[in-house]
Amino acid sequence: MKGFDLYWGDFHKHLSDIDRCDEIINYAKYNLDVYCVLCYPFRWESIRGARIETVRQRPEFLEWWERLRRGAREHNHEGEFVTFLGYEWHGNRTRYGDHNVIYHDEDNPLDDAWELETLFQHLRETEAFAIPHHTAYTKGRRGKDWDIHDPCLSPVMEIYSTHGSSEGVDTPVKMLQNRSMGPRTSGGTFRDALARGIEIGCIASNDSSGLPGSWPLGVAGFWARDLTRDGIWEAVRQRRTVASTGDRIRLWFEIDGSPMGSTISADGPIKASVDVACPLPLDRVELVSDGRVIRSYCHRDRWVQGQRGEFNILTEFGWGPATHYGYRDVEQAWDGLIEVRGGELSSVHPRFSGLGQRFALEDNVCRFQLTTSRDGEPGYRQGLVLGIDGDSDSRIHIQVDEHEFTLRLGECLGKAHLFPFLGESIRRVETTFGLTESDIENPDIYYHNSRKVRVHPAYHVEACRAKVSFGDILRKAGRSYYYVRVQQCDGQTAWSSPIWVDFR
Repeated sequence: MKGFDLYWGDFHKHLSDIDRCDEIINYAKYNLDVYCVLCYPFRWESIRGARIETVRQRPEFLEWWERLRRGAREHNHEGEFVTFLGYEWHGNRTRYGDHNVIYHDEDNPLDDAWELETLFQHLRETEAFAIPHHTAYTKGRRGKDWDIHDPCLSPVMEIYSTHGSSEGVDTPVKMLQNRSMGPRTSGGTFRDALARGIEIGCIASNDSSGLPGSWPLGVAGFWARDLTRDGIWEAVRQRRTVASTGDRIRLWFEIDGSPMGSTISADGPIKASVDVACPLPLDRVELVSDGRVIRSYCHRDRWVQGQRGEFNILTEFGWGPATHYGYRDVEQAWDGLIEVRGGELSSVHPRFSGLGQRFALEDNVCRFQLTTSRDGEPGYRQGLVLGIDGDSDSRIHIQVDEHEFTLRLGECLGKAHLFPFLGESIRRVETTFGLTESDIENPDIYYHNSRKVRVHPAYHVEACRAKVSFGDILRKAGRSYYYVRVQQCDGQTAWSSPIWVDFR
């Protein structure tokens, strides 16, 4: 990992609300390091009552493009937050599969090419990527046709998004979310591409609208030399990339000192090394080669819960009133802070699923403003993963509006705590419906519609990280690929880009 840092981004978030372009990008800065300001240029048309998605150019799309071009340029602050400009190709993707065009800079067109090879010809004249996504759908029905592929333009593919995973047809993370386009099948998967000898890495991204990098719809990790456009671009081109379903799983993979994305030669046995750090407890690390898991390591129950040191704790804020109980205004604003006393609040990582989220860590205090809703966007809960350096007597003080409570770190070891705001919910029922507690026989309405704070169990970082070596790997002469799949105990998953080894 020497010489590289891991940065997190989303290359596939549709900025559908063009009028809120600046606002959405500003929220992205609290959630990501890298964001591709991207449009999905289509409209729904009604033809004799049939609802049909448009293809090809429309005049308003060029207006969108100019707005996004300006947003990408104005919000790119290298060293702090990096933007790119892109769009989802709106040509004959039914035939060839979906691709996102990502430009290195803003001085490029919204290309109206119909055939994929024509698009490729245009992109070869500039600095651009064409990243395939949801590739595991049926070839000729929006799945990827790997016969039409350019490794220079497509050094990586999107292995996971809101659609699910395109890793393979029977791999652990499913692909069931889109009932119209599904199910996945053989031919276009990540493993199908690798089996054909295609050198391609992997990323994940959302493929939806709303907050860029929304959890748990997919996020891309870039091992780059610096947080600049050139640095991120070089990481993608060299396939030093990680795909995660949502949690920021810090995954490094190398073989004999060569990092993910490399092609190397070997005369004898090789050693694969994995360094992984998760926000929550690690379950297992799997080494995949030529379509099967060849080595695995189970971390669950191999660690001992320490009483002092570094700990990770997930805190969640949400739930609250719902429309099916009769409420109309269900969006909730949270203004609060988290302070560690007798210890250090060393890091805070977001687990955000909707717009309206901000946080800042300063002087051992994390201050936050969150927005939740039981209905639609934003998500019904938002999370912050706390990194705490302390011991069992360190105290976690949480204040939200007029509510506050304190927990000792020792109380959180192996135990979760829930704090419902019942008094607030009782007052809301009376204000909204004019009903007092004496008018209501079933008190469930109060608890079911109360805002809640959940403090998850605290885990020593030794539960969340591991360094694993798989040695003495020897294959017959020829080329083999290797990549790593990592899962947390809660199912959150990350993939590394492969390494290709030519055995002599």
